[in-house]
This record gives sequence, C-alpha cells and structure tokens, in this order.
Amino acid sequence: MNNPEFWKFFETDAYPNLKHRQQSLRYVFEYLDRLARPVFVVETGCVRNVDTWSEEGQSTILFDRFVSQLPGSIMHSVDLDPEATALCRSRVSSTVQLHTGDSVAFLHGLARNPPHEFRYIDVLYLDSLDVDFANPHPSALHHMKELVAISTLIGPQTLVVVDDSPLEASIVLSPKTVRLLSRPIVSGKAKYVADYAETIGLAPVFTGYQAGWIGF
Repeated sequence: MNNPEFWKFFETDAYPNLKHRQQSLRYVFEYLDRLARPVFVVETGCVRNVDTWSEEGQSTILFDRFVSQLPGSIMHSVDLDPEATALCRSRVSSTVQLHTGDSVAFLHGLARNPPHEFRYIDVLYLDSLDVDFANPHPSALHHMKELVAISTLIGPQTLVVVDDSPLEASIVLSPKTVRLLSRPIVSGKAKYVADYAETIGLAPVFTGYQAGWIGF
C-alpha cells in the first residue's frame, strides 16, 4: 500500500462500520492508492453528521484522510446546506476545499476553471440530493445533471461513484422460492447515470449499495 497511515485508519476505524458500503469504498481507495501520486477528488454532498459510518459512509472524512497524506492532492466538496458545510469544516483538514451552494452550478464552474495541476478528476463521488426510493426521479435527474456539468473533467480513467444506488428487480415470492421477473438494475440516485452508461455500452466496475464506472 502506498498510503499506510490511511489504510491503518480505514481498516481499524472505518471499514468495520461501513456496513453495505464496505466493498465499494474499499474499491475506491484501492483505486486511488494504485495511482501512487497526488490525486484530484470531487465530491457532492459532504458529511452532515458526526460518526454516522453505517448510515452515511462519512466519505468526506475518508477522502480527507487519504488526500491529506499526499502533498499536491486536491479535493473539492460541495453541499447546499450551510449547516452541513460548517459541521464538515470542523471535521476535516484544510486539504478539503468546502463550498456551499448548488452542486450542479458548482461543478459547471469548476469545469470551466479547473486546477492547472490536473487534466482530469481521479474520483468523482456523487452523493448530494437525498433520494426517495419510492420516487427516485428527482434525485436521479439531479445526479445526471451533475455528471453532465462536470463532463469535461471526466477522463477515460476517472472513477465515477454514485451513493445510495442499490440494485432493484421485480420478483415473485412463494413459500419455498424467489423468482426473478427482471434482471437487477441500478436504481436510486444513479438510476439515470446507469441508464446512460448502459446505452453507451459501459458496464459498472461495481454495484451493490453504491455503483461505480470507469470510462465515461
């Protein structure tokens, strides 16, 4: 591992408490670690509560722990709620550049004025607008807008991750069997991002409670 201080924290304090995000977040940080250089991370939706590892994943804390160990790395996180960014600011280092405002507008501005040190984002982590799983459309549309807004900074090796995006399928339950009526598809916040990816022939690198793609 190229970032031993981070991995000590991840394995001891974070991973055991990440619940259904364990494997996907491990993938994210193993991916960043293999780059073996400063990284560029952009996140929408910052930490909003203290130590809610199993419920929310605490991604801003994890990214901060990783990038703060790699001089030259850049991380931006944006949230619409000023109370959230204020709390987050008290929990992370100065490496994280926190912004309060609409994530789509922020991403559009970042794409028009990117940091000169990086051509593309290494990890784009989308987790802004809360999702109603009974009606995912508003959140799914918002996250698709985010992808479009930042598209010029998404390179062929950018890992795009969307939180709160479980697989869904229609099933028939009987006393002894469970029968699938449709193949599982990504839903939740990534519903439209996943549909777009499938349309262009791009398969996810992982699915579960989160979904991730490389190759947009």
